[in-house]
Amino acid sequence: MNPDASPVRWRASIGLTVGGDGPVSSIVESDHGTEGSAREWVERKLPRTRFPAWIPAARRADGVELFGQVARGRVVTGRLVPTWESEGTAVWHADPAGDRVRWRRCAAESADS
Repeated sequence: MNPDASPVRWRASIGLTVGGDGPVSSIVESDHGTEGSAREWVERKLPRTRFPAWIPAARRADGVELFGQVARGRVVTGRLVPTWESEGTAVWHADPAGDRVRWRRCAAESADS
């Protein structure tokens, strides 16, 4: 393990995607000690999250969508800017479904994405 890396954490995030082509931007992130805690955070936040003001209504009609994600990794601090590094394990994706979320397990994302 990298001596400048934090213990394993679970990062929960709410982000934007365009037409299912992958994440475009993360709106908010939160680190947690357990997978369950991270998923609960997404379940609370995602249904109440609104599009940022910089996303016009016309663009939303083009397929811009909100989504949640939970990934396992570490924060590496021995750099100029602390960086999140995923462990390369499968991640959880959450899609809004009214006032709830629908979870699906997805393959690990590559370091290039």
